[in-house]
Amino acid sequence: MKKLIILINVVILAVSAFGQRQVGTRPTETGGPLRFEQAVFDVLDYEVNLNVMPSTKSISGTTEMTARTVIPTNVILLDLDTPYTIESVTDGKNALKYERKDDEIWIWFHATKQVGDEIKVSVKYAGTPRVAPNPPWVGGFMWSRTPSGADWVSVALQNDGADLLFPCKDHPSDKPSTATMNITVPDPLIGVGPGRAAGTKKNADGTTTFSWRMTNPIPNYSLVFDAAPYRLIKDSAKSITGEDIPIEFYILPESVEKGPKLIEETKKYNAFYEKYLGPFPFRSQKLGIVETPHLGMEHSTHLAYGNKFQYNEHGFDWLQLHEFGHEWWANLVTATDWRDFWIHEGFQSFMDTLYLEHLGKKDAYFAAMKGRAKATRNMQPVAPREAKFSYQVYLRGPDYIQSDGDIYGKGAVVLHTLRYLIGDDAFFRSLRRMAYPTKEMEALTDGRQTRLVNTDDFLAIAEQESKMDLDWFFEVYLRQPQLPRLGTSGSGAGSSGVMNLSWETPNNMNFPMPIDVEIDGKIQRVEMKDGKATVKYSGSLPNIDPKGWVLKAQ
Repeated sequence: MKKLIILINVVILAVSAFGQRQVGTRPTETGGPLRFEQAVFDVLDYEVNLNVMPSTKSISGTTEMTARTVIPTNVILLDLDTPYTIESVTDGKNALKYERKDDEIWIWFHATKQVGDEIKVSVKYAGTPRVAPNPPWVGGFMWSRTPSGADWVSVALQNDGADLLFPCKDHPSDKPSTATMNITVPDPLIGVGPGRAAGTKKNADGTTTFSWRMTNPIPNYSLVFDAAPYRLIKDSAKSITGEDIPIEFYILPESVEKGPKLIEETKKYNAFYEKYLGPFPFRSQKLGIVETPHLGMEHSTHLAYGNKFQYNEHGFDWLQLHEFGHEWWANLVTATDWRDFWIHEGFQSFMDTLYLEHLGKKDAYFAAMKGRAKATRNMQPVAPREAKFSYQVYLRGPDYIQSDGDIYGKGAVVLHTLRYLIGDDAFFRSLRRMAYPTKEMEALTDGRQTRLVNTDDFLAIAEQESKMDLDWFFEVYLRQPQLPRLGTSGSGAGSSGVMNLSWETPNNMNFPMPIDVEIDGKIQRVEMKDGKATVKYSGSLPNIDPKGWVLKAQ
């Protein structure tokens, strides 16, 4: 029992590290309602050219965006954080008229772009970027030092947006199909980015340019770089497809002896995810890990790792397990709007907990889910219907400096409860189909395997796999914040009696959720089609939901 308690505490502490915390200051805006001048184009490619100067904690660069017109327009809107100044905006050859309005760049073309027309915009800019006040939760740049005193630069952008680094369409609904990062840093630093290494160039001024090319769609906030005097550890893992997955770990010299163990653990995590969710999505790129001065982030093919090689008593590193799983939930499958952020964090938090069961620790799985259920805040919907900025679902108001946590823990327990409702077979088929809707998609590696999704996609899949109407389930648990409450009443004499069960929901919402009842040591599933049921018993009082399958008010 002592070991189980220790494990539960480890899991809850790990959840708290990402799910519930004071962040101290509100992040900048990313996402939110899509403006018309953003909706008129679809980004195809970013080429981000950066000169990084640790001595002055500044950068300069040029970002070239290629896009396709989807609605006729002569004006578009890009985002760029306020500390930067703009030197020029061109179409690659000719200057374009533009206006800077705070963190927005309004750009006019010489003539209206028609549907299908290509858009090219090149923005040259420079400045002292925003320093992250509490990375990775409130983001920006980190100008740090390695243990030996070398420069160590990192960037984290998820809750604040990629415009803290480069001009972009800062909305989750538009991932570039491809992206290039050319990172120039002073020697002997090595600049690391997403995708595959595309060459290096030694410059006459004592700097080196490192080029990276990502040929799969990638979230804007994953287009980041890290720089340090890294060592590279190479390895590979065998995918369930039979293909080799290249592994590259960019690690500090001081940590290099610890790297192989983390790689071996990551191979175990990959086998776990592939078992339930299908093949590692970015086999054509790499499984990349980079050591960072902040805790971690799910940058696609470029996982930020800063957990200091800590393993719990069961041998796994919760941070690496969590961030690596986001290659499925965030990078393969990406929410079209931050209102569905729970698809990234709730689904992944469920997988974090399922790993305990995968290790043969089913009791620990149930205990951890009970811990998550007790920690729910229930102050705002997990999946609201209106468009949201990232911080509006990650944090809670009015100042948005306290993390909410429900997109993590409550999201995980909602999935746990759905598993109980529809059964393991339908539930795990639904999970896999949410990752890969068809078997054919599991074979793709050119980017067509990636998808933009919302909560209704999962509702449709779960209904198809379970052959059940699940609207009521999603409405109660995800579309409004309050938890259902199970009322009990009854009468009895001697060693027998009757217990009446009834669900109480906000506004009397329909909620025919069955519940397990333990009577004399035997568990039976009690159906509650109208939200009510009667249980007859003899002996001791029935134990309601002994394993904690159903999320409900405490």
